[in-house]
Amino acid sequence: MLLLVALAVFAVVYRLNQQPYAFDRLTRFAAVAYTEGRPDARAYLDGGRVFLGHTAADGRFDLRSVDVDDPGGAPIWANTSLSDVDTFRAARGSVLVTSLPDQDGRRRVTLLNASNGVAFAAFEVRDGDRWALVGKYFLRYRGDDHRLVVTDVSKLDKPVTFDQPGGAQSWWLTDNWSGQQVPTSVGGEQLDEPLTVDPHIVRAVPGDGLEVVSLSTGKAVATASGIAGPEDLVYPYDDQVFVAAGGQLRAYDRSRLGKPQWTWSAPDRQTRPKFATVCGEHRVCVAEEHHVTALDTRTGEVAFRLDVDDASRLLPTGDRIMVRSVSARGGDATERLIDADGRVLRSWPDRRAARLDEGSFLLLPATMPASGGSPWQGVEAGNGATRDLGTLDVRLDSCTWSHTYLVCAAPGEFVFYRVRSPWYANRL
Repeated sequence: MLLLVALAVFAVVYRLNQQPYAFDRLTRFAAVAYTEGRPDARAYLDGGRVFLGHTAADGRFDLRSVDVDDPGGAPIWANTSLSDVDTFRAARGSVLVTSLPDQDGRRRVTLLNASNGVAFAAFEVRDGDRWALVGKYFLRYRGDDHRLVVTDVSKLDKPVTFDQPGGAQSWWLTDNWSGQQVPTSVGGEQLDEPLTVDPHIVRAVPGDGLEVVSLSTGKAVATASGIAGPEDLVYPYDDQVFVAAGGQLRAYDRSRLGKPQWTWSAPDRQTRPKFATVCGEHRVCVAEEHHVTALDTRTGEVAFRLDVDDASRLLPTGDRIMVRSVSARGGDATERLIDADGRVLRSWPDRRAARLDEGSFLLLPATMPASGGSPWQGVEAGNGATRDLGTLDVRLDSCTWSHTYLVCAAPGEFVFYRVRSPWYANRL
């Protein structure tokens, strides 16, 4: 009997413990003061640490890493050797710092070790270039000579160079992180990597061809001609490459580009897709002017076709999608929560959503106020339940968050909040 009681208690506690943390009002628990020079303070969460950066009154840039649970304590590290900093962000295992342009439009991109703040690589880029850090690979498209250069940051003297006459947008990163990514920012950009942790890119080659390149070897994994023209939309995701052209979406195995796995044709063949993106496990969504269509990535079968005008962004969470639309003819942005069958569960006009974690979203104002506080809301993706989290007087474009924490820059200080309460707190 005692054993049965113990097992029953264990089962109840275990079941409760599987429930997600509940939304609560944002609770401020710490602040880190700073002397402001330029209004460029930013914060980036990375697990249990936070990177805080700002230009001080004396013009030097102060960048430091602190413990998120004890931000006012001694920093994990601090770096004050950087100057003329424009932006910085956390990138898996590194901190990427970009300088202001000089009079010739040249910038310096410096990579710091995220564990100790020590610089270990630097690259010069120019206005007109495109660059990205993918794991340990620094990719730079040089606009002056139309070359794509891939550098392993552990082997700086052995870059791999490709002729890329098609321009800065003629190569694509492989997106395999959209459905799992947690840290985010106001615009929805990922903070840990630009789209990808997959060391492969897809690039355009002559003859309307595509080539999948392994960054680890610098060699092509697959190549095929006649797949995508300059005006076609290319979207690599995981082990597939999707090409939208002429009212169709074709899916290819990235290791065998010669023949499509499947082809989907839009009912209105005259409408050119605006974009394609992953929108759940084994689903890719195609956005047209008046519709969003969800397709099974394995078969191309239509899961649903949603009537929505001018969709501009899709954020997947589990089998739910938050669809943002902003009319090209003017008007407010609207967020719609869509279930797995394409039904609209709820709508929020004049708001914009960002993913908080794999089961919920944050809702923020569609337009950042010039001054004063802005209201924050939390949305559970499973049922659309919404909770007001409070009004914060912070710079929205400086904020970073994770499943349980929110950090923002306010005048003269970085402020730290808790976003969630444990399941046993008895809150929504």
